[in-house]
Amino acid sequence: MGAAKTLNIVNYFDAAVDVAVTNNNFNCCDSPQPGQSIGNIAPNRKASFTYQRTDGHGCNGRQGQFQLSFESNYTANLDFDGDANLELSDVPTNFGAYLSQNSDGNYSLVVGDLVGG
Repeated sequence: MGAAKTLNIVNYFDAAVDVAVTNNNFNCCDSPQPGQSIGNIAPNRKASFTYQRTDGHGCNGRQGQFQLSFESNYTANLDFDGDANLELSDVPTNFGAYLSQNSDGNYSLVVGDLVGG
């Protein structure tokens, strides 16, 4: 089993957002699981969950992948290696999303409206 880390999702939209893991772009991921609800995140608040890559089953040497849905209107694709080093697979163009690694080694994904959009 790959290393596990925590992803903190910080909501900078003007309203609360429902966040869930979709059935799309999912591969080699023990957690989270497709259909998993991350929760309803109030503005300027966060929700956290653990992610971990699957080992074996054809996944050795492959990236773990999952997609997050925000209010079913926006999606963000993320991928990570066996050490749980996380990255945005592509930068969303219809909302703001910024991923950074925290000093404790875990990650934060800040999401919100595009500035000037």
